[in-house]
Amino acid sequence: MDTVLASSLAGDTVMTTDGLELGTVENVTMNVKTGELAYLRLDPDSQPSSGFDRTEEGQLLIPADRVEAKQDYLLVAPPR
Repeated sequence: MDTVLASSLAGDTVMTTDGLELGTVENVTMNVKTGELAYLRLDPDSQPSSGFDRTEEGQLLIPADRVEAKQDYLLVAPPR
C-alpha cells in the first residue's frame, strides 16, 4: 500500500478482500519508536465474528500488515 497518513484513516470503513464489512476505524496504534502503524482499532459492524482479535471493549484489532489498499473502503486481507 502507498504511504497514507494515519490520521486520514479515522472514520474509514474497513472491508476484507473477500467482501466482509468489518467496521469503521476508530483509532490507530503505532510503535512510537519506529513510527510504524501496528493496529487499526475498529468499531465493529454487527457481524458476530470476523476472526480478528478484539479489545476488552469489543473493538476489532486489525494488524497493519493486513492492510492492502485504500479505495472506497480500506481493504484488509482476512485473518490467517
